[in-house]
Amino acid sequence: MVRLNLLTLLASTSLINAALAAYSLADSYTASNFFDSFIFFDGKDPTNGFVQYKDLKTAAKSGLIAIEGSGDNAAVYMGVDHKTKDPAGRASVRISSKKSYNHGLFLFDIEHNPGSICGTWPAFWLLSDSGKWPVGGEIDIFEGVNEQSDNKMTLHTTPGCLIKNTDFSGKVETPNCDVNAPGQGANMGCGILYPKGKAHSYGKSMNAVGGGVYATMWTSQDIRVYYFPRSSITNDITMGKPDPSKWGMPAAKFAAGCNIDQHFSGLNIIFNTAFCGDWAGDASVWDKSTCKAKAPTCKEYVQHNPEAFKDAYWMIRSVKVYQEGKTMSRRGEAGDAFAQTMPEMDMSLAEVSRKDNSSNVLDEEGAPVSGMDNSADAEDGLLVKRNWFTEAFRGWKTGIKCTFTGDKDACGYA
Repeated sequence: MVRLNLLTLLASTSLINAALAAYSLADSYTASNFFDSFIFFDGKDPTNGFVQYKDLKTAAKSGLIAIEGSGDNAAVYMGVDHKTKDPAGRASVRISSKKSYNHGLFLFDIEHNPGSICGTWPAFWLLSDSGKWPVGGEIDIFEGVNEQSDNKMTLHTTPGCLIKNTDFSGKVETPNCDVNAPGQGANMGCGILYPKGKAHSYGKSMNAVGGGVYATMWTSQDIRVYYFPRSSITNDITMGKPDPSKWGMPAAKFAAGCNIDQHFSGLNIIFNTAFCGDWAGDASVWDKSTCKAKAPTCKEYVQHNPEAFKDAYWMIRSVKVYQEGKTMSRRGEAGDAFAQTMPEMDMSLAEVSRKDNSSNVLDEEGAPVSGMDNSADAEDGLLVKRNWFTEAFRGWKTGIKCTFTGDKDACGYA
């Protein structure tokens, strides 16, 4: 009986130094499970904002949170008090995911955001659970204050993390991620401003186009931020198979002079809408903005103009976290180990078997194997029993769970 090792076949066809990798869905936060997956913070605002964060029960009772729509059209609403003039601060919410992460591809589908309103400071971001800020790092994916029109993306770290202005479309405002970096304002970190006037990246302009998807890719090599306005969301994202290799240049790329794994670990997803505080309410910021004409200080404006904050709300379609699948590697030299794994796959190598004159696959004893008539695959008396590489790739691309054990076939094929 003729029998060949698959490794030899692959080597002979010069499949050298190729690799395939994929992202598989790890967590999906949608209207059905969103509030159950986050913790509501109700303490004093760490950024000294003129805000009162409410717990889950209070927020629900007062209408600060809700689920809007139903079925596939359901979305998460998180707003602020826009009716009272509470001297203690405007009611709002700040939530943190129960689960923390180390690396991942984070997709935020945002239909509406609270930005471009005087006094507001909305953000969604990733923050270390170390409890010793900035140890463990902070990644600000979406953030702005007052009537800002373009998104700002920022990292906050301990000393030793720098970025360079290369391979992204945004503009570096501050290059040192250290919150105590000399020559930068306190706690500024390394910030990249989204290209001005492009793609409706923040606030009212983003809301006007129906929002979009922010994607943050965090690996050991770098941290990247992409943005896709609603009309430009890529098909791979829509189909739940994100492929960053097809997305082109990111808006921000934090790399070059930073050991990512040393500075970032155990990060939680956070959403919040603050008011005033250390950034929006800073006199040097308020006085230089158009908001100064509305009130002498941020606090005065926020307290006495509740109606201004009716549109200061989040409408979130989903937050999805993907993890990178293990890499399928192919080595071209005979004798090399052929290691291959894919998301949700457990695979053993297939072999080549001889066919008899009845187009039956023969087992090791030379007897026909039931159900294995694959004459179209025969060539020179040899047959690969359902070429596992082809089936594995097809199953992986289409989301079929594939299992390879012994003589069993792949992706549901008997």
